[in-house]
Amino acid sequence: MRWSGLVFVVACSSPGPTPDAAVLQPTANASREVVDTALAVDYAAMTSVATITLGPSDAPGASLEAAGLMIDAVTVDGAPVLFTPPSATQTLDLALPASADPTVVAIAYHWMDHEGFQGISSKGYTLDWPYYCGNVFPCHSQPSDGTTFSLSLANTPAGKTAVFPATIPSQAPAYQLAWSIDDYTQLDVGTTAAGTAISVWYRPTEMAAATTGTQHLVAAFDWLETTLGPYRFGPHYGSVSVKWGPGQFGGMEHHPFVHIGSSAIGDEDTNVHEAAHGWFGDGIRIECWEDFVLSEGTVDYLAARSLDVVAPSVGASVWATYANELAALKGTDLVWPQSCGTIDVLKDKLFTNAPYVRGAYFYKGVADNPNVGAAKLDEALAAFYAAHAGGSAKMSDMLATIHDVTGYDPTACAQTWLTSTTLPTPAPCP
Repeated sequence: MRWSGLVFVVACSSPGPTPDAAVLQPTANASREVVDTALAVDYAAMTSVATITLGPSDAPGASLEAAGLMIDAVTVDGAPVLFTPPSATQTLDLALPASADPTVVAIAYHWMDHEGFQGISSKGYTLDWPYYCGNVFPCHSQPSDGTTFSLSLANTPAGKTAVFPATIPSQAPAYQLAWSIDDYTQLDVGTTAAGTAISVWYRPTEMAAATTGTQHLVAAFDWLETTLGPYRFGPHYGSVSVKWGPGQFGGMEHHPFVHIGSSAIGDEDTNVHEAAHGWFGDGIRIECWEDFVLSEGTVDYLAARSLDVVAPSVGASVWATYANELAALKGTDLVWPQSCGTIDVLKDKLFTNAPYVRGAYFYKGVADNPNVGAAKLDEALAAFYAAHAGGSAKMSDMLATIHDVTGYDPTACAQTWLTSTTLPTPAPCP
């Protein structure tokens, strides 16, 4: 992503007699992983059925985030399952036995609109980053968690086009799934050498901006595929202009059809930045929110690096923008906190320009070292993607990979750019 409350009180349970001590009771078990999520959404009725495949577990129960949903029923193979409503516990806890095999649970629910980028907007789009997926579907929002997806979206407004992926075939973070419904025209802008079709969806009066913003997108995407490795989220990728509202400049990595705020659809950096999340942030998930820089700093660098190659004047303009953003930072802005699982990415103010820009300059400092060079760093990024694609990783893993592939120890460079409270000046790292 790049960009410069309702409370439900619900008392639902599955039908049947009052359970006694012999009946399995809802049990919290957040470690039971979500393997696959299939959503069948009736948009007009504001209802959905989530068919969720849960992984094996040595312990009973399961827990899903669903604080913004009204749960109607939970079943396994058509048989009702007892559950504790999320309004009572903040999670949807299920009465499931321990199992050595996956368990498929069907959860029928109602949803309501949530504005402020916290779920399903009445304006026709979804955005639930970083941890509001429980306002859209039962989920696990930790960034390291991954699930494959399928989505059907029925009864959308007449005369509008719904843009969404029918499937996300590779494990993805919960916030990756999204839709947008608007008066769209699809413009196909080209195909990469690997066969990935690239499109842009724009709204009335936006054709010129959409064309400008994506004029080098095919070439940049081709560079990403060629340099880093295969794209994991299907044969069709695109940018979708979304009416987020005044002042909302940027995008969101809803691969394979990323959302770009309508004010930014003409910005090449934003379009390529979101594309690069197909490799870092989505293609490789971050282990903790503290590793946010592994997603955003890496992607900021890759946007500038790919445009440097395919459109040098645009790449130079991107670096000039980064320099201005760097100058506006405070040295004390968080970039890479040295913990895991203790930082709230929003409340602890990790979501600032600092991880983006200082992260990008960390990589540039490594690339500009005369003993490394940009091409050798490309090899390290490709090796990292080959090792971690489809899973999660930490920024410390990236430092180790750079050292292993290039022979250069980036520890001091990382201290300068990622942990120091002194704002550095761009320069090759020694």
